[in-house]
Amino acid sequence: MTSEERREKIKVYLERSNTPLTGTYLASLFNVSRQIIVQDIAILRAAGNDIIATPQGYIMPRSSQPRRLTRVFAVKHSPEDIRDELNAIVDCGGKVLDVIIEHPVYGEFKASLMMSSRRDVEIYLAAMEKEGAEPLSKLTEGVHLHTVEADSIEILDNIEKVLEQKGYLLN
Repeated sequence: MTSEERREKIKVYLERSNTPLTGTYLASLFNVSRQIIVQDIAILRAAGNDIIATPQGYIMPRSSQPRRLTRVFAVKHSPEDIRDELNAIVDCGGKVLDVIIEHPVYGEFKASLMMSSRRDVEIYLAAMEKEGAEPLSKLTEGVHLHTVEADSIEILDNIEKVLEQKGYLLN
C-alpha cells in the first residue's frame, strides 16, 4: 500500500467513526509507527481536511450532524480545580470543545479538548500527569476561556450558573 492509499483509508476511517481514533490505533491498523500516522494527519490537514486532534484521538466533524449551540466562558481557577471545573461542565450536559488563553507576547493559544463525559476528563488529566504537562492557564495565572457546546440555551445557562456558584466564572 502506498502512503497516499494509506492516507485515503485513514480519512475514510475518520469520516465513518463516531468517536475519536488514536494515533496508536490507526498505526496498528496500517502496521506503521504512530509517528507515520502523525505525519499522515498533518498531510491530510494541509490538503484541507478538517481533522481535529483531541486528547482522545483524531476526529472529523460531521457536517450532517445538527448544529449545537455554543457559548464561550471566561474562567479563572487554580490547577487543582481543573477536574472540578471540567466535570461541572460535562455533568450539566455540556461538551468542552477547547481551552483558549491570551498570551501577552504570542497572542491566542487554542487547544482542542472535545470532552463530553467524566471519562474524557479523566483521560485528559491522566495524559497531563503522565507527560508532566502544565495547563495552558498556568501562563495566564489561571485565566482562560472554554468554548462549550450544548443542545439548548437552558443547558448553557445552567453551566454558567454552576461555574459562577463555584467561583470560577470571570465577571
